[in-house]
Amino acid sequence: MCHAKDPSLKNTYDNMSPRVDPNDYTIHDPSRIITVGNKQMIAVTGKAQEDGYNCGLETWWRNKGDKGNWKPGQCLFQKKPNWIREEAPGNDGAFWAPELDSKDGQLTMLYSVSEMTDKPATCVGVAISKTGVKGFPDDLTWEDTNDPVTCIFGSDYEEERSAIDPSVFWGMGDDEGKLFLVTGGGYIISTELNPNTYDQINGEWFDVTNNGWKELARGPKTGNDEYDWVEAAYIHPNYKTGYYYLFVHWGRCCSGVDSTYEMRVGRSKSPNGPYLDKNGKNMMDNGGTLLQKTQGFVIGPGHTGVWKKSKGKEFISFHYYDERRQGNSWIAEKKLKWTKKGWPKLAKRALNTFPANKLD
Repeated sequence: MCHAKDPSLKNTYDNMSPRVDPNDYTIHDPSRIITVGNKQMIAVTGKAQEDGYNCGLETWWRNKGDKGNWKPGQCLFQKKPNWIREEAPGNDGAFWAPELDSKDGQLTMLYSVSEMTDKPATCVGVAISKTGVKGFPDDLTWEDTNDPVTCIFGSDYEEERSAIDPSVFWGMGDDEGKLFLVTGGGYIISTELNPNTYDQINGEWFDVTNNGWKELARGPKTGNDEYDWVEAAYIHPNYKTGYYYLFVHWGRCCSGVDSTYEMRVGRSKSPNGPYLDKNGKNMMDNGGTLLQKTQGFVIGPGHTGVWKKSKGKEFISFHYYDERRQGNSWIAEKKLKWTKKGWPKLAKRALNTFPANKLD
């Protein structure tokens, strides 16, 4: 069967009015970096639906060794999945914070959809590459499953909850072969997924009374037993230490050079938690060890992913707001190492930032 590939993102940019200059390219909420052969790909949040732009999500790619020279890949979801009109009719056409997973030649994408309203409906959707990795990275055809993993309706809760920023991870040890989802804003929640379809294992949407879903983390306490915002969760299983590491982000996102995003971490022997920080404090109760914050021109680092080179070296990827570019966002990486006590440690230097030779 022949599948029409998704259109070129560069062509989309070039045909906009005004045309998007390559020096002004931005990347926000990058997925983990996926490697196939000598090429790498990420998926990222879509942009405002204006000036001839109508991509729900974007992909970007680079050759291994190209450092920060990410190239526009494909423009996804120009035609919006039907289920969004029913579950999140207030969505403006742009989708958020996709995640990529690659296993046994299959490419799967999870993404979040939010209404642009007070107490919005938020959902996690799933799409698959119809030809697997054939055509990787910029000649793929993505098709939505037309069935969200879950939706959370903000109006159902006094405290703000949402199903945004999804990521997935595979279990280890007794949970080997099991697939898990972590998502959420306000509260970080998780559940087990069907490893073949990426649906919730029992086909059940989130509910606070449903034991198939677990609450893993909240943001910092602000006084009067209230909690600040937390989002962009990512769980990394480390087979050497036997722990799952939960990375979350506190602070203000999406504000350019005024962003205060910072990365916090805790760990657990179980994918379902509890996740504790270095001081033994539960991440549901003000716990979260600081791992990374603003450093030099790399402002508000967030939306963590982990990727590994063939020789085993690990890197954390994240977006940041570039002070050199008036706060335009891009993706960078840092070398990831582990202390003797089994805690992540990042190199000081941010790698593969926006190329200096392309700065205005």
